[in-house]
Amino acid sequence: VGTLEPRKNLDRLVEAARRAHTELRIVGARGWGGVEVTGNGVRWLGEVSDAQLARLYRGAACLAYPSLYEGFGIPVLEAMACGAPVVTTRGTAMEEVADGAAVLVDAHDPAEIAAGIAQAVADRVQLVAKGLERARLFRWDAVAAATVGVYREAVS
Repeated sequence: VGTLEPRKNLDRLVEAARRAHTELRIVGARGWGGVEVTGNGVRWLGEVSDAQLARLYRGAACLAYPSLYEGFGIPVLEAMACGAPVVTTRGTAMEEVADGAAVLVDAHDPAEIAAGIAQAVADRVQLVAKGLERARLFRWDAVAAATVGVYREAVS
């Protein structure tokens, strides 16, 4: 999920999906860097509506998001909020966002990403429960209340 560009690590994700014998659906607009997503079992869906994205998350075996770097990683929380287990990159902002509610992998290792996908499918019930709990902490009303609290503390 996101703009197709080199930092999304799609070449390794495609290889991991092949190794995991799973269909890969990629959502997002073309970006820079000439990133192409092709191969058996790979479907590029382009841009989709928010409602379509939520349906894709709900129907997914997992969200595999082995991006090399992100400022935050909103798709991790979106997937969790929709009840999809998440596989994401160890040592990045996504690890902090997930906070124990995702399978963490080395994004440079397609075999480890594939193993992470298998683990997410096997541990689906536990990961979905943890993910839903984690996503609740980032609801807009909860974030707004926390932000107001920080401002009040700063001016008092």
